[in-house]
Amino acid sequence: MKQAKLILLRHGQCEGGNILRGKTDVSLTPFGLANMQASVKKLGLINQANSLLIFSSPLIRCSLFAEEFAADINQARLFSENNDTQFAASASYSLKQKQEQQQDKNLPLQVNLLPQFQEVDFGDWDGQSFDALYQKHPQALDQYWDNPWDNTPPNGEPMADFEARVTQGLAMITAMLDKQLESSKAQSEQDNPATALVVTHGGVIRHIIGQVLGLERCKGLYAQLAIDYAASVTIDIFWPESQANNDGDSLVSVKADSTKVSANKQAPSSAIKPVYRLNWPS
Repeated sequence: MKQAKLILLRHGQCEGGNILRGKTDVSLTPFGLANMQASVKKLGLINQANSLLIFSSPLIRCSLFAEEFAADINQARLFSENNDTQFAASASYSLKQKQEQQQDKNLPLQVNLLPQFQEVDFGDWDGQSFDALYQKHPQALDQYWDNPWDNTPPNGEPMADFEARVTQGLAMITAMLDKQLESSKAQSEQDNPATALVVTHGGVIRHIIGQVLGLERCKGLYAQLAIDYAASVTIDIFWPESQANNDGDSLVSVKADSTKVSANKQAPSSAIKPVYRLNWPS
């Protein structure tokens, strides 16, 4: 059975104070950056560089860290490859090993920016402080938190549209992980599965959790579920050999609609649906 891993990493503390931060493009504070660095270090992803994909929201509180992390991995790989080259000069390397080494040198890790994983756009409320908003629009805010699907902020993004684009992004990444597994046997081994790191936002993570758990329009995910700054959520992805073997008690299947995947990132032709298992946020 093929398997992969999806890691969702929320951005750290941001500049701007206690504001409703959706499309507002603000930088991380030094404390927020340090927290993200500590969180990603615990994940041990540098050791999985050859099987790692990195995705990010385009907003700078996510993308700048993702670019920095990718650069760190590329530097670590270059250092390792230089050591291997020195070893090869004094030892016997097979032709296959040399070819694989050269291939790694030619393929530095890149960050894929996906607008599908950008935070929801709060419209006219975006970037304003919570105190100011509650002074001006207390009833409208309460209605939004209670039922964001039927109460969109002025000029804001409807929750249904936000959730649809996040679902599309999840399908795209799942398809890319599936393609990576198909193209390399080494990446399909269970001790080093293909892994995607997604640097994103609290609202995006909450929706994906709800989707994996089969919770539709669950207001508690947005109003009561706390996702700390720099928190990570790991989701295991499986492609069962037979749908009849799915364990409905422990695994939840989420339909990845290949019709929503962009033309240059089409899902594999296999009819097997991916199965997702959530590991609790840490």
